Amino acid sequence: MIKKENSRALLWTVLLIAFIQMANLAILPGVDHIATQVFPERPLKDIQMAMALPNIVVLISGVLAAILERTGLISKKALVIVGLVFCALTGVSALIFHTHFWHLHLMNTILGVGMGLYVQNYQSIIYDSFDEKKRQFISGVQSSCSHGGGILLSILAGYLVTIVWYGGHLVSLIIIPIAVVSFFAIPADKKARPSPENRTIRTKLPSGVYYHSVLVMVFMVIYNVAGMNISTHIANGSIGNAATSGIATACLMAGGVVGGLVFPKVSPFLRDNIFSFSLTLIAIGFSLMNIFSTSLIVILASMAICGASFCLYIPRCIFNVSNITDPSNSATATMLLVSVAAGIGSYLSPLIMTNLTLLLGGDSTQFRYQFTAFVCLAMAVILFVRSRQETKRTVSS
Repeated sequence: MIKKENSRALLWTVLLIAFIQMANLAILPGVDHIATQVFPERPLKDIQMAMALPNIVVLISGVLAAILERTGLISKKALVIVGLVFCALTGVSALIFHTHFWHLHLMNTILGVGMGLYVQNYQSIIYDSFDEKKRQFISGVQSSCSHGGGILLSILAGYLVTIVWYGGHLVSLIIIPIAVVSFFAIPADKKARPSPENRTIRTKLPSGVYYHSVLVMVFMVIYNVAGMNISTHIANGSIGNAATSGIATACLMAGGVVGGLVFPKVSPFLRDNIFSFSLTLIAIGFSLMNIFSTSLIVILASMAICGASFCLYIPRCIFNVSNITDPSNSATATMLLVSVAAGIGSYLSPLIMTNLTLLLGGDSTQFRYQFTAFVCLAMAVILFVRSRQETKRTVSS
């Protein structure tokens, strides 16, 4: 644990970093505009896959960051700073390269590299620096900050996309001052190397880490259907443009703020039942978006419902894992959750859900949302039954 006088500065710094954690979602309001106005020769699924590219790059850079940190070649603080700088370079590259389809891949690759370096490591710094009670509090508040920042980033990105198609990527330029603040505020981490006799024991990950990683991956496949298809859904309903999509994405983030704020209260009460509850919320939100596809108010409210589910589900996974890891393997555990699992799930979302629903119901976003809602309900039932079984097993033992 860090000294009390440094604790407050670190807390505010990690919350500031969390504020720009949703930079990858700020690019989503431009999906339909890019598909129909900039690269109309490309099918929608190609645009969606390009916009999802940061999620798979996060996986690669996240694994590399974990290896570098665990071998002592670079500190968690340094990885956070370098990652923030890379994210800021996304905006710089957008100013220079924005005329070809591969430029879209370039911008998203740079963004993914940066996020893979800093997101998991600033999360790990939280694990290492605060006790269990404060970690649970920070997990919820941090999610609220990230979604609060996502609100502003999404609205700004949606507006900028109406001016230049790469406006969502230009938003990353605001990360520059945050990188400077982080450089001075985050304390240097000095992790002792494990001794030969306990090296294997200390670095072994509990099976619960892998279980929660699977939960995160499946959830992200489902959750990303919301943001990845919203601009097309709004365009199909003739109820707005890219700026409207930015507002819808902001509502997704606003719901996350609410979910993060109530998480510290409902998490001890619902425990792991919070997983099935969150999935039920998404099912309700997606169903409403199908039924009331031409009502902007209902769509915005539905996006908020889906956003709330994220900040109930993911923080619970992070909290559960934080209780079964220690400083020697927290970086690896965070990497599996935040980079590998979330990255694979987010990248596979359009690959699986878009292609599957295209096969079953055509290019209708209404069908895509409703089909995903049924998937949510099925998964909610499975996790509820498992939670009940675990509770009975715990009581009997």
